[in-house]
Amino acid sequence: MGALFKWLAGLLLVLVLLIGAAVVVLPMVVDPNDYKPQIVQTAKDRLGRELVIEKDLSLSVFPWLGVETGGVRIGNAPGFSAPWFAEIAELGVKVKLMPLLSRRVEVDTLVVNGLRLNLERDAKGTANWDDLVARQKAEADSEPSQGQPSGSGAADPLSFSVQGIQIDDARVSWDDRQAGQKYLLDQVRLVTGSLSPGATVPVEIGAVVTSEQPAMTLDAGLEASVSSDADLTVFRVAGLIMQLDAKGEGLPAGGASLTLKTDLVADTRADTLKLDQIEISGPAMAASGEMSVTAMQAAPAAQGRLSIAETNPKTLASMFASPIETADPAALTRASGEVSFAYADGVLKLDPLSVQLDESKLTGQVQLLDGAGPVVRTRMELDQIDLDRYLPPPVDDPAPAPKSAEAAAPASSPDSEATPAAAAPDPFAALRALDFEGEFAIGKLTLAKARMRNVTSKVVSRNGVLKVNPMNAQLYQGNFTGSAVLDASGRQPQLHAKEALTGIEVGPLLEDLVGEARLTGRGEVHADIRMTGLTEQEIRRSLSGTSRFAFRDGALQGVNIAQIIREASSALGLGSSKFDTGTPGQTDFSELGASLTMNNGVIRNDDLHAKSPLLRIEGRGQVDLPKDTIDYRLMTELVGSLAGQGGKGRDELAGIPIPLRIRGSLSDPSYEPDLEDLLRARAQAEIDKRKDEVQEKAEKEIRKSLDGVFKGLFK
Repeated sequence: MGALFKWLAGLLLVLVLLIGAAVVVLPMVVDPNDYKPQIVQTAKDRLGRELVIEKDLSLSVFPWLGVETGGVRIGNAPGFSAPWFAEIAELGVKVKLMPLLSRRVEVDTLVVNGLRLNLERDAKGTANWDDLVARQKAEADSEPSQGQPSGSGAADPLSFSVQGIQIDDARVSWDDRQAGQKYLLDQVRLVTGSLSPGATVPVEIGAVVTSEQPAMTLDAGLEASVSSDADLTVFRVAGLIMQLDAKGEGLPAGGASLTLKTDLVADTRADTLKLDQIEISGPAMAASGEMSVTAMQAAPAAQGRLSIAETNPKTLASMFASPIETADPAALTRASGEVSFAYADGVLKLDPLSVQLDESKLTGQVQLLDGAGPVVRTRMELDQIDLDRYLPPPVDDPAPAPKSAEAAAPASSPDSEATPAAAAPDPFAALRALDFEGEFAIGKLTLAKARMRNVTSKVVSRNGVLKVNPMNAQLYQGNFTGSAVLDASGRQPQLHAKEALTGIEVGPLLEDLVGEARLTGRGEVHADIRMTGLTEQEIRRSLSGTSRFAFRDGALQGVNIAQIIREASSALGLGSSKFDTGTPGQTDFSELGASLTMNNGVIRNDDLHAKSPLLRIEGRGQVDLPKDTIDYRLMTELVGSLAGQGGKGRDELAGIPIPLRIRGSLSDPSYEPDLEDLLRARAQAEIDKRKDEVQEKAEKEIRKSLDGVFKGLFK
């Protein structure tokens, strides 16, 4: 027994001496640099690229079998600018020797320093790694599949672990000449803990990203705990925190920060990804949600939910651009939203979508379809909104600059137009690319101070043609129906609109729209108009179409036609001014109607008619929009007797047609009787009166003479 122990001890000693001798002698007799040509050639054969190893290979044997080197370079693909595809300043990998005997691979920390990776895409879309991918695929397709032998003779599976990965001072450049974009991923660092199946591995990643267009620098950092199952098919990332600090074009002067927190699970066998407890916080905003992805490699499909906490859009906008000012300072100060989303087969659905903006709530759904341009399908409902609150605040007219004789210049005519800038952007470029269908409903709407209820519309836009049909609303005790087509497919946009207002109280409508009710009454308006152009003058010159209106039981405010006529007649000694002229400052009517024709901005009317307790009015004339003028003639006729209508008796001018001329600028027209026609009419009335008196006197004289003759005959 003692001899056996001595023999075993001697054998153990021999083995120790042999291992020790190998550790000492092997690095002395085996120079790994002798194999550099073979390594370089093998790499060239496999990659089709030149491989350069500038530094010597350093070999270690026990307890780690390892190689360290540096100055490793891999050549770039032909036709690309960078001389090298990849460079590594220092590279080191070590494998523990003894565990290999038990089919355990224990790798020491993998160290990579000074990695330089140059990624490029040429103008034709070819990338400088396409050949590498093609070679790898070809090799994989050519190698026959080899199954693992089964049964009792099957080898035990390998156990694999890595003490960690350490990448420092890495740089990745991206030059996309097809898209005209350049990015640089610099100061890349990656540090991990021990990597082994089932272990929880801490991971830290950092990088600085810079771009030229837009000019921006992004400092990104990530930390998380990563674990997997024994089969390396399910990966869990817990406590992921990503921090982004950005500076540059379009950002606040001090930069902007964004933080993302989440937990995720990736199942490579099921091909799924799930993100839970997503939290996003950034400048003046915060969001939360969840998301899951299926068929990640074959046909990715995603669904989830996102909730945006209340934020101040004005504050947010002021950090990235010029401050937003609104007519109502309290407008655009509170916004929040929530949406459920789903993506599959190139279709993104936002359903349901809910947005709260100040006191307004928007609900509905949106679909973004796969297509050449934006393809949108939507249905939205808005409970109420006052759009006037969100307009820019009114701007006070600047004080006129003093004029000097030298500086004075002739004013431009209404027909003149400013020469457009040569490089003016196309305002309808986005519309031409848009494929849109939407249905909208608004409970209460205020626009240009006009108040509407139950507003509905359907909007369709394709190939630069926007159609709104139908449009419906309730307003001012009446109804609005209409349609509109904006054709921006050509050089000049064209608008064709049809509208009908029925049962409208026009006075309150005008009061809200323009601040004064120049016309009151209840009635209807119909219009079918066309216009072309972008500028106000172009639109004025192109306005064409037809319109008609009819109102009852109203008044024309700001002018009392009966008063104007009587005062002018009295001044000429043609009539009395003592008769009742109705309500001061207005012309009442029981009926008012007309039809209009529009041609190149000139609006013509030949059938105006109005009836009032005091007047009968007919009118004809035109409005020239390009010249901003009106020339209109009213033919008025005073009612013969006012006694039954609250008047004081018979007017001397009753029954005589009296013309009234309206002319001047549209903003401030003048109202005056046509005195020449008035005198002519009065003179004709006097002639007719004298004729009647002479005829009556003659008839009396004849009758008297005849009476004397007959009396003499019968005496």
